[in-house]
Amino acid sequence: MQLMKKFFLSIDQGTTSTRTVLYDFRFKYIDQEQIEIKQFYPKPGYVEHDAEEIWEKTYKTFRKLLKKHDLQPAQIISIGITNQRETVLGWNSKTGKPIGKAIVWQDRRTSAFCDSLKQKGLEPEINEKTGLLLDPYFSASKLSWLKNKSKAQFLKKTTLFGTIDSYLLWKLTEGRVYATDVTNAARTSLFNLTTLSWDQDLIKIFGLQGIKLPEIKNNADNFGVTNLFGGEIKISGMAGDQQAALFGQACFENGQIKSTYGTGCFLILNTGKEILRSKNKLLTTIGYKLDNDVNYALEGSIFVAGSLIQWLRDKMKFISSAPESEKLAKLADSDNEVSIIPSFTGLGAPYWKPDLKAAIHGLSLETSREDIVLASLEAIAFQTRDLLEALKNDGAEIKSIKIDGGMANNNFFSQILSDVLSIDIYKPNNIESTSLGAAYLAGIGADHVKLSELADIWKADKLFKTKKSYDSKYTRYLDRVNSLI
Repeated sequence: MQLMKKFFLSIDQGTTSTRTVLYDFRFKYIDQEQIEIKQFYPKPGYVEHDAEEIWEKTYKTFRKLLKKHDLQPAQIISIGITNQRETVLGWNSKTGKPIGKAIVWQDRRTSAFCDSLKQKGLEPEINEKTGLLLDPYFSASKLSWLKNKSKAQFLKKTTLFGTIDSYLLWKLTEGRVYATDVTNAARTSLFNLTTLSWDQDLIKIFGLQGIKLPEIKNNADNFGVTNLFGGEIKISGMAGDQQAALFGQACFENGQIKSTYGTGCFLILNTGKEILRSKNKLLTTIGYKLDNDVNYALEGSIFVAGSLIQWLRDKMKFISSAPESEKLAKLADSDNEVSIIPSFTGLGAPYWKPDLKAAIHGLSLETSREDIVLASLEAIAFQTRDLLEALKNDGAEIKSIKIDGGMANNNFFSQILSDVLSIDIYKPNNIESTSLGAAYLAGIGADHVKLSELADIWKADKLFKTKKSYDSKYTRYLDRVNSLI
């Protein structure tokens, strides 16, 4: 009798798309289904998603992948969930219907509210408790805005609030489980890094007394089961997308670092059991938590990376597809003086200027489309160097970086990155580290694999070594940033 093949499924709900990824029982990639989601920009600085659309497309990709490979629920060892972080919504606990649109992590509508809290001198307390800065990027100010908007529903005690992971989990379990994981909780500005729980003082600061918040679980844990696909399937892994990528890149040891290039860029350094406080406006956060054992991390957040390439494609019509950016950049004049400051949704770390507008400097009559495409790739690398310099100033010693995300497909960009940072850049066999990390966590949560066994699975596909200096171009970029801020 032939043994039934077993698999893992990762739900990877991102800023621009939702997908479900299939791995075999040894975490080898098999296939995926992916659907783009619509972005809503109702006002300047506003970025929203339709949570019902997110759920419908999550369900559709999951079901389609099962059907395509003729898989039965009994063949799925477990589900892992990973998601865009900081994006929040409220939904009716009786009907599951969202209260308006979800507010996306890029949204800046709460800038004035955050400024008012700063003026009250509350940022040091928030930073000490959460490891985060007081910025519209994080969930708490968004939740405050949602609570105020949905006051009537809130007063009826029927509204649940949460990040995208908790909403998807609630839908998958048909309302039986209202929970989040420690990494998503750590990005809300309501989570205490020391007590590892919701903090009542923070809840009061943001005016969220009485709000319903999900139970906080480990990253590999019992998140319940789903019965929506013809049988029972366990859900046993969950992490915010950047922590899932840290896990998928096998950065399990103190000092290991990964940088993900998706819509934004997020660079995370594993700091082990130590809560390392940055003096250079980096974020102290949770790397992961397994069996109540926590690994902390330092993170630098860049708000615009792949979305800059998307802007070149969709708005400027300079390219017809993201891969074309590599081809055009190679044709540019490498000595051109164009610099792009891609602060379309403000500048993130280490500047934290939420209201700064984007700019292009150094244009001339000789400037070509190719020059602007090259400057866009350089801008993403320059922002990464900003993060690296901040980490070095915090005492980190960095010898190499593991990269992933869609932009890691661009080998020319990866070489620029190595040149700008003056360090080795490793690209793994599987650049989709986010969904892989979710599968790893599901495997641990289902008692299928141990952490010690996962490090050996990671393999490098390419190594990019520094070939030239970018110091003069980076200095010019810094001068132009400083002239704006």
